[in-house]
Amino acid sequence: MLSNLKVVHLSESPLVGAPGKISNALCRIGVNSISYVKKDYPLKSGGLGGFFMDNSILINSSIKSNEFDSFVFNLSQADVIHIHNWIDLSLFESVLKYCYKAKFVYHVHSPLREGPLFDEKSGNFPVDFSARLVVSQYQPRHYQGYTVVPNIVLENPALSLREKSKPLKVLYSPSHKRDGRWNNKGSSEVTDILKSLKASGHIEMYSIDQPINPKALFQIRRMCDVTIDEIVTGAFHQVSLEGLCAGNVVINNADFFTQQIFQHSVGAEMPPPFVKSDEKTILDNLIALSKDVDYCNAVKRKGFEYFSENLIPENLANRYLKIYEEL
Repeated sequence: MLSNLKVVHLSESPLVGAPGKISNALCRIGVNSISYVKKDYPLKSGGLGGFFMDNSILINSSIKSNEFDSFVFNLSQADVIHIHNWIDLSLFESVLKYCYKAKFVYHVHSPLREGPLFDEKSGNFPVDFSARLVVSQYQPRHYQGYTVVPNIVLENPALSLREKSKPLKVLYSPSHKRDGRWNNKGSSEVTDILKSLKASGHIEMYSIDQPINPKALFQIRRMCDVTIDEIVTGAFHQVSLEGLCAGNVVINNADFFTQQIFQHSVGAEMPPPFVKSDEKTILDNLIALSKDVDYCNAVKRKGFEYFSENLIPENLANRYLKIYEEL
């Protein structure tokens, strides 16, 4: 029965909170789910340490404390061990000693030929995976044959329409500027365009290029009208989903394949209402949003309604539950 299903999530790093959010959403629908992470991001200045651990437990801390027995007990009782991206094999072999009845699921969050994975890792584990999952954004084009599943945003959706007397508030906060085909989330052209629009008075700009607590960032997003994701690769990222949740106009350059695969993964009738832009069109799109408040609010409302109808955490958690039940 649903209330008896026990799921343990394991990952090497927090993966910007994705495993913990899935676990949290599963708990909301009655699944006994818990997420463990081997090591957090660095705590040094400019690091992301502590930002994405709200829904997960550090394995190292647990093993060195009285919680070790709880960790072992959860492994021994688990029906599903859900591996995200990678876990140190020496630790994984220790985990196996306590897994008496679990099915194993592998879930990839990263592209091929780029960090942190670089290559396909599921074959390196000394178990047979009963299911292989992939995040339903750009990643499925790398992992054909995997089951596509969505990332989850836990915040409650909200909509605040722009007043006619207020400037267009734009948030641009690329998480990093890492080199690579799919990991490149920044654009100097976008930065220059935003600076020029700010100087001309068309927009009120919020550009955040330093690490910030994601909860604080989301509160800023709620006060804005526009969220800009990357427009470089033809993909979109978690920030686009957060923008829809916050009732923002979401600008990215997600291509047809990316949008269709995401639509399929959440069971929606339509692809998400992103404002598709590239480096040649983003200026005109932002000016149009700035000048026409009614148009801006109509797009904001579409995004909010799309999230409310298709991306509520409990609904997406049920898509994971269905996969577990089919094991």
